[in-house]
Amino acid sequence: MEIKSILFLLVSAVVLYVGCGWVGRASWRKDVCVFLLVLGTVHSGLIDINLMSREWYRGTTRGLEWSWLDYLWIFVLVDELKRRRPGTAMPVCLSAMVLFVGYNALRVMTSDPWIFGVFELSKMIRATLLFLAVALYVKEERHLRIIVAALALSTSYEFLATVYSRVILGHARADGTLNHPNSLAMYNLMTAPMLFAVYLSDAPRKLRRLCGVGALLGTLSVVMTISRAGFIGILLLLFGVGLTCGFWKNPIRVAVSAVLLAVVGTGLYLKLGDAFNSRFETSLAAEYGDKPTEGRIVYLNLADLIVSERPWGCGLNNWSWCVTNRYGPMLGMRYLAYESTDERPRAGPIPAGSNVEAPQAAPAHSLYAITLGESGWLGVILLGVLWWRWLKLGASFLRARSKSFRSRFGTGVFFSLLGVVLQSLVEWEIRQTPLLFLLHILLGAVASLYPARPSRWVAARRRERARARRRLELSAPVTNPPSGVNA
Repeated sequence: MEIKSILFLLVSAVVLYVGCGWVGRASWRKDVCVFLLVLGTVHSGLIDINLMSREWYRGTTRGLEWSWLDYLWIFVLVDELKRRRPGTAMPVCLSAMVLFVGYNALRVMTSDPWIFGVFELSKMIRATLLFLAVALYVKEERHLRIIVAALALSTSYEFLATVYSRVILGHARADGTLNHPNSLAMYNLMTAPMLFAVYLSDAPRKLRRLCGVGALLGTLSVVMTISRAGFIGILLLLFGVGLTCGFWKNPIRVAVSAVLLAVVGTGLYLKLGDAFNSRFETSLAAEYGDKPTEGRIVYLNLADLIVSERPWGCGLNNWSWCVTNRYGPMLGMRYLAYESTDERPRAGPIPAGSNVEAPQAAPAHSLYAITLGESGWLGVILLGVLWWRWLKLGASFLRARSKSFRSRFGTGVFFSLLGVVLQSLVEWEIRQTPLLFLLHILLGAVASLYPARPSRWVAARRRERARARRRLELSAPVTNPPSGVNA
């Protein structure tokens, strides 16, 4: 083990010991940790380290990652577990998540090579524990307001980073702080629908205005990514939120929004129209054809080829290794092979007629394809069950049809999850640390609200008001009537 890794472990042990004790002494400190945790999803790599790093590997995870965000959720989780009452039920969906992680752990132990699978498995475990921390943390409406406010601010900040990358840096497709346009699009597909739903709720006015601004800026960020799936997805999701939450019932609001959209849309089209036309007019044959090139249909063909030979898949995070060394050449794509899990592969030159764009294979641009290839059919089934449980969790708030803050938050998260599902059909980015953390923060928050009815928060507010009335009655001065009449 390297010296820097040993020093990191020693420093982390001290930070965790001191931090857990410090956070547990006052509730506001835990609130600060959660606020920074949510806000920090736009800069998860600000302070991080990769143990056993294989930065040259073209997988979805390239080392045992550790981010400054991990300290924050551990502080929260440890304090919540200390305060948890015996017999308290664990959050809904946790068992399905543990089952999926456990299956992939078994696949890692039986895979060759196994080291890349350990990298991805460690991230899955971190995300699951993050979900648990947030689900245990949210106990009252104030906690939920902290999370929503942080998400509105992070989305607004990401818009500023988007404008900077587009205008100042001159990127044809804005990428913000997430280093890729598709990642930026998926981030806002998760935040904008939820913020729009909260804007249409009975939340405090300042929070609603902040969410309205965040939803608008998040939508503009998606437009500036020139992402085809992201652009179509954000329009459908916002329309669904508006239809579900009664946005169209207010004609004045609809008219003002229409004028605003017309003005903003005209300006964006004048600025980005050529880029959008070029993006949408790109021949789909190159991407979805059956020719031996790196396209989305070829990724599906590769997944079918892998699972036909290995029904249990080639192993978690082993897609690039197996496609580069074996399955790519079987379809006419000749990569420069990986020689060892410890040595950097050759970077070139790529021989003419190799039908590839890079020396080694990239991850499949589809969560379904990469899961099928790495975890087999059983992995796809377990992932499908997990996503069904998550969507069912969010859909439970659709039945309430309430304007309450908690109900609209749950409704917004449902559409956010729907956006991730649709985007993941053609992308794998949800495995990236900031997006995976954001997803599990939303899931943890909405799991804490389940079931959608009856509202334990409403009951708690009523009990608090009743206690306040009793205290007021007891503290009121008692006036005695006169005992007699003076003659």
